[in-house]
Amino acid sequence: MKNVISVLLVTFLCSISYVHAQPITLKQAIDAAISNNDKIKQYSEKVEQKKKAVTESKGNYLPSINLTGGFHHMDENLSMDLEPVRQAMIKIQAGNQVEFANVYNLLQGGSGLTPQQRASLYSSYSNNLGNQIPLFVETIKKQDYWSTTLTGTQPLFMGGKIISASHIAEKEKAIAEEELEKTKNEITSEVISNYLNVVLMQNVIAVRQNVLAGMQQHRNDAKRIYEEGIIAKNQFLRSEVALADAERNLSDDNNKLSLALIALKNSMGRNMNDVIDVNDELVYKSISDSLNNFKEDAYTSQPILKIIQLKKDQISDKFNIERSEFLPKIYFFGKYELMDKYLSILEPKWVVGIQGSINLFNGFKDKNKLQEIKHQGNEIDYLESDTKNKIDLLLEKNYRDMLNSKYRFEKLEANINLADENLRLTSGRFQTGMSTSLDVIDAQLVLEKNLIERKFSLFEYYKSINEIYLTTGNPREFLNVWNKQLQYE
Repeated sequence: MKNVISVLLVTFLCSISYVHAQPITLKQAIDAAISNNDKIKQYSEKVEQKKKAVTESKGNYLPSINLTGGFHHMDENLSMDLEPVRQAMIKIQAGNQVEFANVYNLLQGGSGLTPQQRASLYSSYSNNLGNQIPLFVETIKKQDYWSTTLTGTQPLFMGGKIISASHIAEKEKAIAEEELEKTKNEITSEVISNYLNVVLMQNVIAVRQNVLAGMQQHRNDAKRIYEEGIIAKNQFLRSEVALADAERNLSDDNNKLSLALIALKNSMGRNMNDVIDVNDELVYKSISDSLNNFKEDAYTSQPILKIIQLKKDQISDKFNIERSEFLPKIYFFGKYELMDKYLSILEPKWVVGIQGSINLFNGFKDKNKLQEIKHQGNEIDYLESDTKNKIDLLLEKNYRDMLNSKYRFEKLEANINLADENLRLTSGRFQTGMSTSLDVIDAQLVLEKNLIERKFSLFEYYKSINEIYLTTGNPREFLNVWNKQLQYE
């Protein structure tokens, strides 16, 4: 009797706590998980990161402008010495002066200059010119100087490298978005699974409570009949054991329900102390889609296949980038010196131009990179084929599991009707002493077993549907099945 009171008290207290519980539907649970789940927030940040990377890649189309400045110290002044030119000028001029003197003497009727006279005049003229012509030594740049330079480059042709890099960045963003969608699908499926666990345990507890009430009634009947001397004591004791088993089963399932609620709140991103009320029922609702339809949906909607396709597209862009190494790179450049007072007479204040370059040989590295990318493409092709095969296999398994669960559910209805009628007849016969307590308990347990098995069949049915929609990449489609108009229990 104490055990019965304890179980009823626990049930009563739970019902009081649920008065203040927040009722929640499956859709609300999914929406809460999508809003609160940390993993989804993590992948959302990754999407934002990739969006910035796309914007960054667009900057490759624009010119690059840099401002550099600094202080420089050389070991000595940078000078230009033209002394050889000065000496050549003096030599030529002195020689000309000597020849003019010689011509002048001849015109005056005298004789030409002797070698000694020529040498004397040459030396005199050279010394005189050396004193008049300054030294040809110029300081081009002082030992200490400042520089502030504005430089810019604008790519004109890079062999398609910039365009392909931009495409890769855009596909990285698309991959991040598909990974986010994949994560949302997984969280949605997890919430559905946990929600189904809660509903299942609530339905099982309802069956256990009915069984407990039946066992309680049977124990009371057995006690009364035993006291009247109609049955033996062992039959009354057997009813006590059956009642204790029913209490233990109910207590175990209440604990399982508590764990299921904790798992549901965790997947929803809710606090463990929050009290939620799931008021739902496992009832049969059919789906009309065929296995082929599910496969077609998976090929078009499954994020994993979309990611693989984006990876294949990236391989093409990477191939273009590596192929660009065989083509010339042409760009426009310009430079402007802001502190021109420190420039030498040989340095321009500004300069612009077009420059190009092409690699002629680098040890066949570029060729091997192209071959490497081709093999990566083949690898992804095989990965795509293998993934599709596994998706087909997974859909086949879950679809057949769904059909098997549906078949078990439908066939158990007859078993339940028979077990219910058998319990009614056995209980009536027990009142007159025509059957034993064990017969009544067995009949009650058979009915309980069939009722719970039927609930588990529905649970497995919806669990398979959840897996099917997760595999197709559309787990929220489960809501369309779950919220359909009721057909029959």
